[in-house]
Amino acid sequence: MTRALTHVLVASIAVPAALAGQSGSFVVRLGNDTLAIEQYTRTAEGLQGEQVIRSPRAAHRIYTATFGPGGAIERFELVTRNVDGGPGPAETKAAIEFRHDSAIAQQPRGDTTVTQRFKLRAGALPYCSQCYGLVEEAVRQARRAGRDRYTADMLPVGADEPWTVEVARLGRDSATITLGPIGPLRMRLDDQGTLLGLSGVGSTMQVTVERVPQIDFATLGKSFAARPLGPLSPADSVQATIGEVSLTVRYHRPSMRGRVIFGNVVPWNQVWRTGANEATELETSADLLIGGTTIPAGKYTLWTIPSPLGWKLIVNRNTGQWGTAYAPQHDLVRLDMNVESITRQVEQFTIAIEPQGDRAVLNLEWGRTRAWIPLSTK
Repeated sequence: MTRALTHVLVASIAVPAALAGQSGSFVVRLGNDTLAIEQYTRTAEGLQGEQVIRSPRAAHRIYTATFGPGGAIERFELVTRNVDGGPGPAETKAAIEFRHDSAIAQQPRGDTTVTQRFKLRAGALPYCSQCYGLVEEAVRQARRAGRDRYTADMLPVGADEPWTVEVARLGRDSATITLGPIGPLRMRLDDQGTLLGLSGVGSTMQVTVERVPQIDFATLGKSFAARPLGPLSPADSVQATIGEVSLTVRYHRPSMRGRVIFGNVVPWNQVWRTGANEATELETSADLLIGGTTIPAGKYTLWTIPSPLGWKLIVNRNTGQWGTAYAPQHDLVRLDMNVESITRQVEQFTIAIEPQGDRAVLNLEWGRTRAWIPLSTK
């Protein structure tokens, strides 16, 4: 993190109510990494903002939302510029026209632009990843509706189907927001519904967001352009042979980034995808014993329930789904795992299979925790 950005974050501890009006700036962090910076201006006619985001590559985005009668968004435009010098187009453009009960989206796909029509409820909103000026607009729309729980359609740029956004009031200065599969995210608000901060720790998106008085956008944007973060949780796989049985585990690998993992990023006593992104998948070429229980040949997803008192490994028959789409009715078995502390710190979540002849151990390691279970052939 740069010294200039550290100064900005310290300055953000107290945010004057005057910022609630027409402009704002946000710093988006994932642990000790700055993921994005954003600034925006809101007028009676619309919302304009710009952002530099660092994953999977560095990009500069400029977005414009035009309001119609009653304050609903009529048109949304997003320009994304390639600023890290990587392969791909130097600039892409997307636009969405919102009508009473539908939307027409023009979105880049490879070297072409695709036009799509969507059926939406009135008052639908646009969304682009990590754009918190748009999140605040959803809160403002919820406040205008005057309900403690508000739902609307939301169309993410590049999506093939709309999401549902839900804003739920918790108190005078707090609420949660769920953006399709993302959330729930807990928000701090002022009396006008201005977004002061947001936390997704323990949810499906682990970012923290702080409103700051100002950002040296040009300087920080240039710095971040040269330092993209890459994929936040890159895909990986592990393969092993136990006797005559071939095993493959496919998963994604989140990193600690200075965070406390178990009991915080990964809540206790809740089903965890055992990685990130898509559900973690196990494929076995023949019948296998996991913890002494027979697992027939085939593909499965692996889930866990971490707990201070012990872990459970879940072998589930459902495959191919996103890692938040756990369906307990498809469980094949739940098994106790062995858990121990380790002296070295494992920065990036790691799954390993350690063969020992016709036996093996399935290891899960992250932070200073190892959870394991024996494998063997029948």
